[in-house]
Amino acid sequence: MAPSPPKLSTLITWLLYFVPVYIFILDPLIRPFFPDNSSSSSWEDEDGSAFEEWDHTPSTLHLTDDSFISPEDGVPVNCPGEAEGYRVHLLSRAPLVLYIENFVSSAEADHLVDISLNKYTPSIIYDGVTERIDPSKRLSDRALLDRDDTVRCLEDRARAFQGWRPHLYIERMWAQRYNASGHYRHHYDWTGSLARGGDRLSTFMVYLGADCEGGGTNFPRLRRPVGKAWCRFLECDEDEGAGGMQEGITFKPIKGNAIFWENLRADGTGYPETWHAAYPVTKGTKVGLNIWSWYQPPKRRVGR
Repeated sequence: MAPSPPKLSTLITWLLYFVPVYIFILDPLIRPFFPDNSSSSSWEDEDGSAFEEWDHTPSTLHLTDDSFISPEDGVPVNCPGEAEGYRVHLLSRAPLVLYIENFVSSAEADHLVDISLNKYTPSIIYDGVTERIDPSKRLSDRALLDRDDTVRCLEDRARAFQGWRPHLYIERMWAQRYNASGHYRHHYDWTGSLARGGDRLSTFMVYLGADCEGGGTNFPRLRRPVGKAWCRFLECDEDEGAGGMQEGITFKPIKGNAIFWENLRADGTGYPETWHAAYPVTKGTKVGLNIWSWYQPPKRRVGR
């Protein structure tokens, strides 16, 4: 005799149990693997589809691998020419986006540019599977910086700026050089890999050299604040209508200044608003510095 189908009351009971289980347990677990990228990009690939690629980020972080992170090893440092009294301006609360004036001093910026010379190699992109050089999407050179006093001082400054948060590690720093036509199409710094061991919690984009035209840093999914005060740091269209609300914002390259933003929500998923690009340099050279903070949640101890 075939089993009878479940009663309607039974199905309703199952549904009442399943909905909270999905919302509070299953959804937070699977969201890091399927980030919300539904918003459109203002810069699309040739076939009209937005692409999402990032700098090479391993899916698991080895805390002993000092080729990837900068461990806090207790080495004393001297910080000559250290920036003092930098000013912070709040642009967005969610995601947190801050603009920092004088994050690095002129002496520090010049030193970092000097030590990057003769170290540059073509920048790569990483699609989650392979690394490759693709000048149509990213045209720049990058240089891995040695951990001298100035670099270590910046590592400490980045940790202090974020409140010395636990389980936060500073990646090795890379200088990025953009000559004429240099650019980096829209991308994320996060990969949605937190559930697999870690991800980039935050980014400092620091301008070390800005002897250029063009080369702004664009965030098409952020809205420009009202008022003209931000026009010191943002590209503003003087002919736009009253209200000052344009789609997307573009930061001007200004030596010594930095943009800071958080990439991840509290649940570990990435902010789609952090979709950003380096617009093409039309003349001269721009040199940037990436300071990425990698968050690795603590591993749970298995009881004996």
